[in-house]
Amino acid sequence: MADQKKVPASPTSGDNATANVNATTQSCQEKRVIVIDPGHGGTADEQSSTWNNATSASKVLEKTLTLQYAQSLKQQLASAEVKQIFTSKNYCDVQVILTRETDVNLSAAARLAVATQHKADIFLSIHFNGFDPASVRGTETFYKATSNGYQTNEAEDKALAEAVCAAAVAAMKVFDSKARNRNVKADKDTEHKSLWVLRDPGVGLSGEMCRSAMIEMEFITNPVADKNLVSGPNAAANRDAVMLSVAKALAKAL
Repeated sequence: MADQKKVPASPTSGDNATANVNATTQSCQEKRVIVIDPGHGGTADEQSSTWNNATSASKVLEKTLTLQYAQSLKQQLASAEVKQIFTSKNYCDVQVILTRETDVNLSAAARLAVATQHKADIFLSIHFNGFDPASVRGTETFYKATSNGYQTNEAEDKALAEAVCAAAVAAMKVFDSKARNRNVKADKDTEHKSLWVLRDPGVGLSGEMCRSAMIEMEFITNPVADKNLVSGPNAAANRDAVMLSVAKALAKAL
């Protein structure tokens, strides 16, 4: 049976939203919702969601990093630079909702339900990779293949995944010349052959099917990636720079 955890509530303003982008513009009637999903969490596995997978070279757990990066992305989506993009599209209100804001694990069904409940227009799940040998590195994104079912907008999902991956790698290249784009892949090409969390959540506020993608930020088992994104003196600044680039990509795609 699918996990029946309560879907996290989300206020329409304050910490869980970007607040009005251009509320004084009378012609502005468009609203949008972005749901960010920090992968893993808690101490026990749930339906199609392990509590943790990768551990960084500096011994930081993936579940901790996904939440940190999701929180940073939410902050960047509320930045002046990104709000300008929303305003140019005449979006008067863009809500940004996290599937989890604490160290808890949710089933894939519960994560997807957040997007469904709030009529999300974009759903982005954040993860990190790990591998032996530790020399392996790079950033990659995933979308659901039509052949796996529960998919009605593969081309749109793939385009979103491509934009997110390119944005993340472009930002990483500024401080890491060895940053690598491992490109976008269909979920049928993953170890599990399908990613439950990338199923179509439903129609968003735009009236179109929500677009979904998953990003594997980097191989945190790689010492260089770990230093740049996890444990080094510039890791926090690098994280925010990467998430600002991703935020701009999401805003342009919205």
